Amino acid sequence: MARTAGAEIRLAAGSHIGASPTRTLLEDRARAERIRTAGGMVLSVGVIADGIGGENAGERAAELTVTTVFESLQHSRERNVPRLLEAALKEANERVFVESQKSQRKTNMGSTAAIAAIWSNRLYVANVGDSRIYLLRGQKAFPLTVDHTWENEIVASGKLSRMEASKHPRRDQIVRSIGYESKVKVDLGLWLQGGEESAAEARAAQGLPLKTGDIVLVCSDGLIKTRRDQRFAHYVEASEFTGLVRGRSAKGAVDRLIKKALRRQVDDNVSAVILEVPGGVYYKRFLLPAVGAAAAFAMVVGAAAWAVPRLSGAFAGPSAGPTIPALPSGVAYVSEIGGRAETNSAAGNFETLRSEQLVAAGSGVQLRTIGGTSYVRLGLPDQSIIYLGPDSQMELLEIEGESGTSLRLNGGVVLVSGQGSGSSTISVLAPSGVLAKLTGSLMGVYWDPVAGQLEVDCFGEACEIVFPGGVAMGISAGQRIIISFQGEVLGPLAIDPSRYAFGQYAGGLVLAATP
Repeated sequence: MARTAGAEIRLAAGSHIGASPTRTLLEDRARAERIRTAGGMVLSVGVIADGIGGENAGERAAELTVTTVFESLQHSRERNVPRLLEAALKEANERVFVESQKSQRKTNMGSTAAIAAIWSNRLYVANVGDSRIYLLRGQKAFPLTVDHTWENEIVASGKLSRMEASKHPRRDQIVRSIGYESKVKVDLGLWLQGGEESAAEARAAQGLPLKTGDIVLVCSDGLIKTRRDQRFAHYVEASEFTGLVRGRSAKGAVDRLIKKALRRQVDDNVSAVILEVPGGVYYKRFLLPAVGAAAAFAMVVGAAAWAVPRLSGAFAGPSAGPTIPALPSGVAYVSEIGGRAETNSAAGNFETLRSEQLVAAGSGVQLRTIGGTSYVRLGLPDQSIIYLGPDSQMELLEIEGESGTSLRLNGGVVLVSGQGSGSSTISVLAPSGVLAKLTGSLMGVYWDPVAGQLEVDCFGEACEIVFPGGVAMGISAGQRIIISFQGEVLGPLAIDPSRYAFGQYAGGLVLAATP
């Protein structure tokens, strides 16, 4: 097993020729290993290649692709992971193409390729073709790659609409592959929005921070292609992934996925790679109905509250942070920065944020931190405090307006303290429309943009959650509540203070748990 940032990455790979009696060649290759590059980087890497070509040309292309990728990674001194992966696939393309030119029998040989690499507990991907990469987080599977089919490429170019392209006879044709041409365009996008975002936005998402329990699945199209016997079904549905792999070893998870496809008579080679960050804990879910949500929540919390003690004061401490100077209304003071932080300028570009800088609130005013230990401490005119944690981004909507202070958390973690000169009200809005709110208290909020999941930690006595439609409910001190994008409520759970360890536990606002 590989170790990255303190977490042992569990990994495994497997392939099968498929259930069709007419299949005589295994043209898939799957490999998962912990490697050390010549530059000293230790990565957990999973690669899938699906060969293309007659006779055994596809087998050779896939084998050469996977072998070259691992050799290239190990011999490289490159420290930028996306460039490292890109160079590996370009080298594979060159080697496969050169070999294809040596024999008429291999003229059209090629291969798809998908690479997932974990370094420092962050995920990087690269792909060519239609092999896929998914992130399994919680009970959901999120696709991170886009197939390089004629349909997708022509839609991305703007030449045809999705509807027009979907009717074209070439719609499913693969237009990018390793070795088919002398040059290859490697996709370095981590497509969190399923291809709706720009290529630049997808590229910027590389280095996705992973959580305990996250599973990365790399697979050939045989796992997820449309079934011959059921036009609108797939050999394994993405919605089935988590149920098949959770609670199993990495090798057991790979075997279970492949066996599911075989039981449904998959007519193609099928391959899978699993990279898992261990340590996830999964709790029973409670769905808030549209009517009676408050009553349902009260029943859930009341039934489970015995398991989570009321810990008022157990984690919260007095702030020992910098003094906030007198400020005009509507302005925040940057009192402390750890690592790298940025804010957007009037022109819309992000610029470096500096200590003692004043930031005027307003629609579109963004602040973000970059890096696993980065953070920003903001002081407000009434001495309230906002901490933006590592790898996080928020929009500072309003400061001390009619409804108090409001911000929108677009990703990551924020800790807000309304324990200033008065009982200040601070509201944190999630993209799901759920609002976390406090008055004169201390509250932490985490938004997972991949899963669309909101987590709220209440350190005091006056925290509440407000759902779209106005249904409001309180959270007891010392409790964490998790809300899915669909409105499912998990918990209450005990707070884990380690989430707020940045800036020496937010300048003492949060007390570290004692062993």
